[in-house]
Amino acid sequence: MAAAAARHSTLDFLLGATADCNAVLKALQPIFQEQGMTETVHNWEDHGYLATYIKKNGSFANLRIHPHGLVLVDLQSYNDHTKGREEVDQLLNKIEERMKELFHGNIKRVKRLPAILRGGVIDRYWPTADGRLVEYDIDEVVYDEDSPFQNIKILHSKQFGNILILSGDVNLAESDLAYTQAIMGSGKEDYTGKEVLILGGGDGEYLN
Repeated sequence: MAAAAARHSTLDFLLGATADCNAVLKALQPIFQEQGMTETVHNWEDHGYLATYIKKNGSFANLRIHPHGLVLVDLQSYNDHTKGREEVDQLLNKIEERMKELFHGNIKRVKRLPAILRGGVIDRYWPTADGRLVEYDIDEVVYDEDSPFQNIKILHSKQFGNILILSGDVNLAESDLAYTQAIMGSGKEDYTGKEVLILGGGDGEYLN
């Protein structure tokens, strides 16, 4: 992964009651200021606050406070080395600790998602047919070319082996071979003297 990749981390709080937006803002401001981040605050009266914090190295954070009790923190940094990841984790830990102190157990849910890396040399995120996003442990681009019909990618995953992706859609991986063999009967069927019509034929696998 390229060092210039953007690392996008999120931290969400669902409160058990309405939020005092000004109190949340004042409680979290010192944490961002300790990082040397410049603050800009937008207030929409009945719609809460949006505070943005920008650091000289290009990193920035958005703090969105909704009056109905939802507080969202988005943090984007431009380094993926171990020290940079630790700094982000420490900042999010401080925010979480301060929120828990402020609301004294009146937080229904805290949600921190794994960071998304954007703009790297190898894209590890691919959508499913039903609109979900899956992260693969891809470590190598084996093949990437445009045919007259579609874009063809073969990416290597430590867990699944080579993965075939056609025009952005994940089709199959080497690890799917066991599944294909199972639905084919693993050679147990005897087609001697029979006429067989194959519709489809599977994902490029072989028939026994």
